[in-house]
Amino acid sequence: MGNVNEELVSSIMEALRVKASIAKEEIADLVEACKKDLEIAGVYITDEKEALSKQAIKLYCKANYGYDKDSDKFRAAYAALRDSMALSGDYRKAGE
Repeated sequence: MGNVNEELVSSIMEALRVKASIAKEEIADLVEACKKDLEIAGVYITDEKEALSKQAIKLYCKANYGYDKDSDKFRAAYAALRDSMALSGDYRKAGE
């Protein structure tokens, strides 16, 4: 699972209501993709347990895992949160 926190993956699996351990790798990949997407927007996560960071990851995973009818709603919520985090200045890269 690379360098993704297993506790975070388990938490995301609960949020997605996924129990099959075979999905762990796919969810870990989504977490990594989310982090990269956040970095592109200028958001750098230093603590995955921090409330907004964790929520952004959950929303990203809910928008991109499976074929849920609410994917667009989750995608829009993620984009709004990502943009707010980027504008806040609290999630800048260290030294910037």
